[in-house]
Amino acid sequence: MPQQAHRLRSLRSASGLAPTRFAACRKTDTPALEHALADDATLCGIPRSEVTVHRHLFATGNPGACPLCGAKAARE
Repeated sequence: MPQQAHRLRSLRSASGLAPTRFAACRKTDTPALEHALADDATLCGIPRSEVTVHRHLFATGNPGACPLCGAKAARE
C-alpha cells in the first residue's frame, strides 16, 4: 500500500494537479469553473449557499479551476 500512495503523489506532482486543503465546488447556477471552498465562501468570494460542493479537493493546476481561487489556495 505505501508504494501506491507514493505513485499517486508522484502522479499528482508530475501532472501539476496539486491538491489543497479546500473542498472543490462549482457555482450552482453556472457550473463553469471549479472553486475552492473555505468555511462560508469560496476563496474568490462566492457565498457557500450559491455553490454545489464536490467530494474531492480543489486542485490548483486544474485547467477548469478559478484562477483567483487557485492563486489564493497556493498561498495558504
